[in-house]
Amino acid sequence: MQLLYVNAAYPPFIGGAEVYTQTLAERFARDQHALSLVTTNAGEVEYFWNPRKRHVAPGADIMNGVGVTRCRVSHLPLSPLSFYGLRRLATLIARLPLDTRPILRRLAVRMPGVPDLSATLDRLPGPFDLVHGVNIALEWPPIAAWRYARRHALPFVITPFVHIGEENRTDVLINYVMPHQLEVLRDADAVIVQTDIERRALAQLGVRDERLHRHGMGVNLAALTGGDAARFRARHRLSDPIVTFLGVVTYDKGSFHLVQALERLWAQNTRAHLVIAGQPVDEFNAFYNRLAPATRQRILRLGPVTGQDKQDLLAATDVFALPSRIDSFGMVYLEAWAYRKPVIGARAGGVPDVIAD
Repeated sequence: MQLLYVNAAYPPFIGGAEVYTQTLAERFARDQHALSLVTTNAGEVEYFWNPRKRHVAPGADIMNGVGVTRCRVSHLPLSPLSFYGLRRLATLIARLPLDTRPILRRLAVRMPGVPDLSATLDRLPGPFDLVHGVNIALEWPPIAAWRYARRHALPFVITPFVHIGEENRTDVLINYVMPHQLEVLRDADAVIVQTDIERRALAQLGVRDERLHRHGMGVNLAALTGGDAARFRARHRLSDPIVTFLGVVTYDKGSFHLVQALERLWAQNTRAHLVIAGQPVDEFNAFYNRLAPATRQRILRLGPVTGQDKQDLLAATDVFALPSRIDSFGMVYLEAWAYRKPVIGARAGGVPDVIAD
């Protein structure tokens, strides 16, 4: 088969949707399928709204047998504030009791802005047998992929990674199910979901049940295991029990709450180090800088970790904690379990289908 994948980000960008896309793409390439992948030049999530953040060069390359084309992200004047305002405006419009799809479609091309994406898709040699869009939260790339598929009468599959958020609240969910996003999900030939929670939510929003396919997630144990706990502890001079956070370091991922929970334990003379591994956003950096010096001394910030460094960290971990309200599954829980570590999540998103009390 000849396959086309479209996602807003791709490694070296680190994230669950990106690992998922890379794993599938490289597997299909190894199985001798012709595969093209179109993405952006974002190197971290904040680059979609902040031009000062990490990014890579646009252009085409071959990565592990996968043809990757990176399109340039563009930014509105006064970014990042203008992007925040645009996103807020879109969610407010989405709640109106009207057909708001026409105006939301116009706004979608700036969420994120990738001005040459449609033209890049049209220049691909093809012909493709199937188009697969990924991650409806950063909606313009999968929407552009859906439009391309429909123009060329091709099957369209989407893995939306819908984050349900907390029960009886819609402030997270609205970013995934605005009318122009639901239009794509309802029309797709197949929608791949990670949990029954995500499946039920989309079925209630009008996605036909026979088009919803729960696949879950997995990890490559051979590539993940082999960490050395003693090496990690010696390198960082840590002797107390280690609580590990691994993910993008944002408020919604639970990093703030985890620090505050550890502060309460430290006030009771509990011995523990908190290791935070992942790309921090500016909001967390400001929060961290306001912490008391005694608190900061108990926190080790590693930034993004991969490969052997990540394996050693997981091996050294005593408790893995990611109290996130914005995970559709949480593949990092599987990674911690691969090292037989206890995990702590939050009763939000798809996590209750992954972690049992």
